[in-house]
Amino acid sequence: MFSRRIITLVIYLIMVAVIFMIQPYIMFDEDGNMKKFGYKIDNETTIIPVVLVLPLFALILYLTLLMIELIYIQ
Repeated sequence: MFSRRIITLVIYLIMVAVIFMIQPYIMFDEDGNMKKFGYKIDNETTIIPVVLVLPLFALILYLTLLMIELIYIQ
């Protein structure tokens, strides 16, 4: 079986590639640049920047796979 780290890394890299290909409006501006963290109402700041989402997603993904492994694989 593949290790938990390899599975997490593969899923994480796929999700990072999808985020950078789609470039959601809440994280990127019209030119494709990442928005900065902030709460001003303008086109340069956002509450949900890429640099905040990606580490949180990696942690949640790792913990989810850990729980799945603990529940279903003995």
